[in-house]
Amino acid sequence: MEEKVKKRRSRIRIMQALMFGIIMFLFFQVKDFVGVIFTKGDVYEIRREMPLGVTNGQEINVLYINGENYGDADVNEYMLLDENGETDLKYCALMHQAKKLSYSILLGAMLIVAIVIANSAIDASPFTHKNANRIRLIGVLQFALAIVPGLVRFLMCFFKFQYVNAELDVNGFYMFAIAFAIMTLAQVFDYGVKLQEDIDSIA
Repeated sequence: MEEKVKKRRSRIRIMQALMFGIIMFLFFQVKDFVGVIFTKGDVYEIRREMPLGVTNGQEINVLYINGENYGDADVNEYMLLDENGETDLKYCALMHQAKKLSYSILLGAMLIVAIVIANSAIDASPFTHKNANRIRLIGVLQFALAIVPGLVRFLMCFFKFQYVNAELDVNGFYMFAIAFAIMTLAQVFDYGVKLQEDIDSIA
């Protein structure tokens, strides 16, 4: 009995640590997004540089903020022009962070729901209608994950720049397929719960 209590407490601590990790990750994502909002536009700069270890003369675009290297700058994200033929690097960085934040929020929500499902299995059977609905919610969030980040970038692009790139990539298709599989699993799970209830009522 005491061994069971220890295992239960250990699992609860692990789940609490995971939940805390997810919340902290989202906190830093929001912090980065707010940081872009309050940073002056003139501290953003794109430089052409050769990557480390490359000796063939190939160069890449690198984003600098306040003279600090923030990594590669995708031409499709940081070289968009407005009606005056100019780009706004701060707005481009804001678009990038908004897309990243929306992705992180949805992914974080999915992980939290998964932790809730795991937590429900500590003291009782996980085969309940509530958990079937939670799995369905994960499927809905997966559908949103395939659409929302791209939609956020598209709308922000539409309001600022003349050229809007709205192509669908293979990753989006994979996400839709995974969402469909999760929704199907939720339906099967729910049906299994109903069968179990019927068996229990007969017994």
